[in-house]
Amino acid sequence: MSVLKAGSAITDVTPQKPMFLHGYPHVERISEGVHDPLYASAMVIDNGEIQIGFCAVDVLYISKEITEKVREGVVKATGIPQHNLMISATHTHSGPITFSDIFYDPVVPKADPEYISYLVDKLIEVFMNAYNNMRVCKIAITTADGTGVGGNRRNKTDAIDPEIPIIVLKETETDRIFALSVVYCMHPTVLHEDSRLYSADFPGYTREYINRKFGDEVTFLYHTGPSGNQSPRHYVQSNTFSEAQRLGYILGERITNSVKQLTEYDFKNWVPLDIQFDDIILPKKEFVSVERAEIKLQKAKQKLDTMRQTNPHSPGTRTAEVDWFGAEEYRQLAEMAANGELDKVYATILPVEISIVVIDNSNFIFLPGELFVEYSLTIKEKLQNTYVISLSNGVLAGYLVTAEAENEGGYEVLNSIFPANAGEELVKKVLTLVKKRL
Repeated sequence: MSVLKAGSAITDVTPQKPMFLHGYPHVERISEGVHDPLYASAMVIDNGEIQIGFCAVDVLYISKEITEKVREGVVKATGIPQHNLMISATHTHSGPITFSDIFYDPVVPKADPEYISYLVDKLIEVFMNAYNNMRVCKIAITTADGTGVGGNRRNKTDAIDPEIPIIVLKETETDRIFALSVVYCMHPTVLHEDSRLYSADFPGYTREYINRKFGDEVTFLYHTGPSGNQSPRHYVQSNTFSEAQRLGYILGERITNSVKQLTEYDFKNWVPLDIQFDDIILPKKEFVSVERAEIKLQKAKQKLDTMRQTNPHSPGTRTAEVDWFGAEEYRQLAEMAANGELDKVYATILPVEISIVVIDNSNFIFLPGELFVEYSLTIKEKLQNTYVISLSNGVLAGYLVTAEAENEGGYEVLNSIFPANAGEELVKKVLTLVKKRL
């Protein structure tokens, strides 16, 4: 039997100049410095039969264009098949623009081609470094509990998925851990639009905690799971770096405790690996007339004005504010649908890529877009040891909401260019792919 090998690497992808910070609409946010660096972390695993690579990047989005260019470069350098390479965004809202948003916003510029080129080169480099750092290793997969770091932002008592899968790589020769990869279903939005420094938000502090406990030589990959309706909104004490540190350290401690509970019997010298992938064309959303969309916008603005007068600092006011953002974007989408511009957007997004990485008896599902957490829970109900990574290998430009949310309305629904049944179709495709493999 072949031995298991793996390598990891990390590189700084922080812009070298002031840039617009992407993530909050209608606010001109030009970076004024670096609070904590933005990183890209990579892991390559080789069981002698197949090679797979993961990369997690501290940016809001990873576009299909970036994915294709990085894969092309890595294939040339390493020979790893392009569909065996996964790239996801941590979704920090304090990083540069990497995808030119389809929503009209007079203050948000297009992505800077110079930075996109720089980022592509850095991602190819980090994959190559991970590939060149491969050594004989052992692997374990465990989980941690992320309850209390955040929750459902639409309603605190609604659905959450606090389970955090952890891939642990340990060098055989030294018996030292050299890489950890985790997935957590949570928006990294402790920091709000008043912050003007580059930052990975609370996941950056989770990385800091992990490195303090396991050493700086440990590469930490943080992937964001389905979190379209998940955030720290109802759990934060303030929207500050100290609060991001508090939550990030809580998460880091949970991960650390789970890893330290592993014994030698939990690690394997070799595991089967597999890749399944396919494309799917999702159904398009039908929009109301521009006139009706304008009425929605005015109602949202009136509600926000009332909330600001009665309870300006409540989570409810923040919800009303983002609903107003969504109503503005919905009006723009209705206009784009009417004049045919939205069809051009669909052409750049569809088809959607679905990738399933199988490590031993665990499935890691890589999907683009901001999915509601219910879709992650539905998949996990059907399949054991299965975890979903969102915001990967492409952009959906908006949310994939549930039918219940679609009936209720709100920011995420207004901001979406796909109907609720698009998420249901995505789940069906995932289940079909997994069953086909079995």
